[in-house]
This record gives sequence, structure tokens and C-alpha cells, in this order.
Amino acid sequence: MSQSDEGQPDISYRWIDDDAAFGEVVEQLCAADRFALDTEFHRERTFYPRLALMQLAWNNGADIVLVDPVAVDMSMLAPALRSAGTVLMHAGQQDLEVLVRACDTVPTHLFDTQIAAGFVGLSSPSLSTLSDRFLKLRLPKGDRLTDWFQRPLNDAQRRYAAADVAYLEEIHDLLVEDLDQRGRHDWALAECEVLRAKDVTGGDPKQAWTKIKETKHLRGQARGVALEVAAWRDVTARSTDQPVRFVLPDLALVGIAQKAPKSIDSLRSVRGLDGRHLRGGAGQQILEAVDRGESVPAADLESATKVQSSGIERRLRPAVTLVSAWISQLARDEDLDPALLATRADLVDYLRGDGDARLRRGWRQELVGSRITALVDGEAALAFDDGRLVLVDR
Repeated sequence: MSQSDEGQPDISYRWIDDDAAFGEVVEQLCAADRFALDTEFHRERTFYPRLALMQLAWNNGADIVLVDPVAVDMSMLAPALRSAGTVLMHAGQQDLEVLVRACDTVPTHLFDTQIAAGFVGLSSPSLSTLSDRFLKLRLPKGDRLTDWFQRPLNDAQRRYAAADVAYLEEIHDLLVEDLDQRGRHDWALAECEVLRAKDVTGGDPKQAWTKIKETKHLRGQARGVALEVAAWRDVTARSTDQPVRFVLPDLALVGIAQKAPKSIDSLRSVRGLDGRHLRGGAGQQILEAVDRGESVPAADLESATKVQSSGIERRLRPAVTLVSAWISQLARDEDLDPALLATRADLVDYLRGDGDARLRRGWRQELVGSRITALVDGEAALAFDDGRLVLVDR
């Protein structure tokens, strides 16, 4: 691909807006050993993402298509996703959610270039960062306010979209070469598999309340009410395909949990709630959720708040702080993204003996978990060495 006068790459692509042409593309993808995929979508006013454009590239970027989901049956892509070829994405978690909605499947084999880059010392890099670092290319700048459902898309919008897949195969090659030299290719593949297998359908509605920051301050029955009202809100948002904040704002949900209203009039007095949120029988449904919440067993609340539990965190705080500092140093020494290596929650899970802790499995156990075990068992200690925090045998 040549460079334009502005120093940006010239990219050739085809626009696909009929099933017959898309069927031919899918046949080629099924035969390819890999292909790049990206999506453009909107979800500002919906619960589920609405696919507005799909970009595909294969044959080392020689073939690039922009597929119009408004005109094409996107479920036709499913055989290619289930094929033996590897699907290349960059920061693909939301794209996977889009694929589940559009194609009812996710790739059988996935390589995420952002995840892989974390194993060569880059912390959640953008695609532009990778293109600049590996290929010395400056990608077209996009407009985050672009309406991807606009038809026709202008040339700048199309070129920006095509650039998101044009170089992923080349970046993939260079990343794999670097990973192989470091002996981390298997680590990257394992982490990509974690992403591929992740539930992207929205999770358990009964856990929805734990994602609301303000609920961690609730106590007693208020927690049960928050659990049930948040679950109702989540189910309602899915069934009506609207954002949860449209169904009931967080502020109103927490206020309901605190006040446990017993009537519609009491509901109306809750801050953040207005008549829009009570339409279509929603008010009565909220009151029923409040009643259910007041009967939630304490054991259910404890299991639901494992992540929110502060008592164990308070006891472990000094150890977590110290080990976190060492892990940050280790990540720098090993040229790894610290956030990829271990989060604070990972450390808490490990130190309290959680058998499912990520630090007890795979490459993290190999690199970090075994060393923390030695530290906890008194077989190792942390010390300063020329300003660096290091683990030493005792």
C-alpha cells in the first residue's frame, strides 16, 4: 500500500451491500488461515449494540471489504467465524458482543493484538500506537461522533474504517515474532482464549447491583432491595432494548434501596426518579422488587458481594499494597503490562486463598503466583536493591 501526500496510507477496499457478494467473501474467509475483523456500532440509546458497519481484511491486507449490515444478512458470516482460521481483532471485547448479536457465535480462534501487545511491554495500546511502532504508519484520524448508520458514508469515514483492519495481519506477524523471541506466544494465546470464552451476554442480573459504585455503602435489607431492583432493571433493559439508566438511574435505584418505599407516592419522592420511570406498570414492578429484596437471605448477599467485601480487604491491605508495588517492579523488569499481570482484585483473591484466583493458574502462576506463595510461606522476603523492590530467598 502506498502513502498519500498527507503521510497516511492509501487503502483500497470494496463496499459490500448485497447477500450474493457477501456470500463470496465468506467463502474466501472460510478458506483463509486468518482474517482481520472490526466493527462500528452504536449503543447510546439501546441496551444491545447496533451493528452499523463491519470491516474485514485477508490475504495480508490485499483484500479489504466494508460490509453494510443494514443491507446484508450478517448471520452469513457464522461459518467463517467457526472455521479453523484465526480471527484477528484489536481490543475486541465489544466486537465479540456485537458478533453474538449479529451471528449468534464468536470466533473459534481469536488473536487480540492489544492483549498480545501487553506481553511485549505495551500497556493497552491503541491501534494507532501499534501501527506507528511496528509499521511506522500514521493511520487516518477518526471522529468519535461519526454516525456510522449514515448512508452513504463519505470517503474519509470509509478510509478510517478500512484502516482498522488493513494492517492487523502485518502487526500480527510482527507481534508473534516478538512473542516467540520472548517465549510468550503461548501466554498471549491463553489470554486471548480467556477473552474469547468470556460471557459477553451481560451476565447474571442478580449480580447487576454489585456494579453500581454507590451500593457498597448500603447495609442490611437495603442491600437486598438493591439486588432485586437492579435485577429487575437489568431484565427490563434487556427486554425493551434500552440502556439501564433509561429504565432507572443509579441515583434513584440507591435511593429506593435506602427508603424501601411501599407505595407509588413514596416512589415519586425518591431523588432521581420521575414519571417516565413509572410508566407501563414499572412503578408497581419496582415495589414488588422492593418486597422481594426485603426477604433476600443474608447468605445470598454475602455470595453476591464477594468482590465488594471490605473486611478481608482491610485485613490484607498492607500485604496487598506491598505485593502490588513488587508486581509493578516485576512487570517493568519483565517488560509486561502491569494491569495484565495482576490487578488488586487478583492479589486479594490469591492472598485470601481463593482456589479460583487467576494467580493460581497458567502463566500468572508460573511468573507470579509461585513467588507470592514463597513469600506467604516465609521462604522469601521483599527487599530494596538500589531503589528497586525485589524478592529474595530467606
